[in-house]
Amino acid sequence: MGILGDLSALVRLYRGDASVFRREPRGPDRVAVVLGAQVLRGGRPSAVLEARSLHAAGMYHRGEAGLLVPSGGVGEHPPSEAAVAAGVLRRAGVPGERILLEDRSGSTLESARRVAGVLREREVTEVVAVTDPLHCVRAVAALREEGIKCVPEPVYSSPAWRVPRMRREQFARELGAVVWYRTRWALVSSARR
Repeated sequence: MGILGDLSALVRLYRGDASVFRREPRGPDRVAVVLGAQVLRGGRPSAVLEARSLHAAGMYHRGEAGLLVPSGGVGEHPPSEAAVAAGVLRRAGVPGERILLEDRSGSTLESARRVAGVLREREVTEVVAVTDPLHCVRAVAALREEGIKCVPEPVYSSPAWRVPRMRREQFARELGAVVWYRTRWALVSSARR
């Protein structure tokens, strides 16, 4: 999509235009990558991480995804974001064998790289990115940059979307992150030529 397309999508999303996301058919053969979020003291999921995980569990139960890949390493509080998300998924009735952890990444970029590596070993080339609507733009771009076909699955129940202050903060963060990621990718691409 490129930097201008990503920035345009962020602005449209922030204003409430959900048409930025095309809904594609889902099925039990689909893989859903659950992007990590903050873990609170005592290994409790933040409300954002819980919303993302419960959304993915709902996808599993509706037959829209058969394998769920929580992603995210250890932040300020252990255990890893992926491990905490997996706990939420199991409590929501997702069988452990349907959960594959990526628990070492420290950023969206690193998550995309590590998830892509794990999935290529399993010959998976297509995923659904489960995260907050504004984060979907960057997460999908990062996975695509790693060679994984990816469609967004925005979690509108997340407080990062529902709470106006959090939405504004995430919008500002995502604007900067999109510019940083796209600039970095362009520099790497031109260095390879």
